[in-house]
Amino acid sequence: MADPGTARYPAAPGRFAPESLAMTLLLTTLVAFGALSNNMYLPSLPAMARELGVPISAVLGTLSAFFIGFGVGQLFYGSLSDRFGRRPVLLAGLAGYTVASAVCAFAPDITTLVAARLVQGLAAAASQVLARAIVRDLLPPDRAARLMSVMAAVFTIVPGFAPILGGLLEAAFGWRVTFMVLTAIGVTVSVTTWRGFAESLKRLDNRALDGAILLYNYTALLRSPVFIGYTFAFAFNFAGMFAFHSASSFVFIDLLGFTPAVYGLFFMAVVMGYLIGSIASARMTIGTGYRRLVAIGGIIAISGGGAMVALLAAGFHGWWVIVGPQFVFMLGTGLIMPNSIAGALAPFADKAGAASALFGFLQQATGAVMIWLIGVAADGSEWPMALGILAGGMLSLAAWGLAQSAHPR
Repeated sequence: MADPGTARYPAAPGRFAPESLAMTLLLTTLVAFGALSNNMYLPSLPAMARELGVPISAVLGTLSAFFIGFGVGQLFYGSLSDRFGRRPVLLAGLAGYTVASAVCAFAPDITTLVAARLVQGLAAAASQVLARAIVRDLLPPDRAARLMSVMAAVFTIVPGFAPILGGLLEAAFGWRVTFMVLTAIGVTVSVTTWRGFAESLKRLDNRALDGAILLYNYTALLRSPVFIGYTFAFAFNFAGMFAFHSASSFVFIDLLGFTPAVYGLFFMAVVMGYLIGSIASARMTIGTGYRRLVAIGGIIAISGGGAMVALLAAGFHGWWVIVGPQFVFMLGTGLIMPNSIAGALAPFADKAGAASALFGFLQQATGAVMIWLIGVAADGSEWPMALGILAGGMLSLAAWGLAQSAHPR
């Protein structure tokens, strides 16, 4: 007999087979929405501040707003899709993303732009959360892991190339065209999903939105030093990374005088550090263990942030003062991120969905706070960025220490 808490979901028509090239491209595009939505317009931040006549802190508010929406959305989309199905929730998210991107493109003032970015982030969270859920629905663990590896590679490739594309668009057409491109991507993916994706969830869970269950799960996670320690090891490192993401365009374009396109090349060089760190992590995890790799990554990240601060304190200025140390920081990030995820989620097999959702929310919220602090501290120099990067590395290692204090010996 079927569980009374579930109901059979009628299959929707669709043409994409689970492991077809079309389905793989669709899912990897969905995973890339968050990175595309942020990194593509980073080269335009200085021009946006000038055109809208607002300070740096106000323009950085468009980044913080996206992170807040993106984080809050992750708390709910998994449960909503368990209750109503992946397809309708995903299509609603894509529609909201497309409309919000269009509003961003034609926003007349900073207030409208910040509000639209908040909605854009809230809607984009659906694509990230549900792409992973769909993979779990469609494939057994071994084949799902293979597809997840392809999707994970997107997190390395997209952040590196998106600023280059955004820089070229900014140089040729101005910042609004970047959001027009994001709108076109939203339309294309929405139509593709509507035509090609059939519902992947086999049964609806009528209890998925039970507030008492959600509250119990989240409370239990927040009381766990292991979960909190590894989650904030990731979140603080993520915040340090976004200290660079949010401020680097102002440093390279306004302060050092490079073009948006050249800034994109510098950004890609830095992201290669993350790629190398991720490859090293994949090779070392079995032999070294996730606990030690988070610590090693933290030490490397602190070394990169510390080198940047030391070079600035010694009076050095130039692209190499930023790119070299940040490359090292991103090497550490490549070790910290996958292994801290493993550490945070490993003890909670019975709460995997809630743990993943809360992890994502705390990650995005911490990044939003860092971006806000960078905006408040902006003084036209490299210092707020450099200190934010170093602080992110140091706090990440401290959070790892909290997790170790509660680990079984």
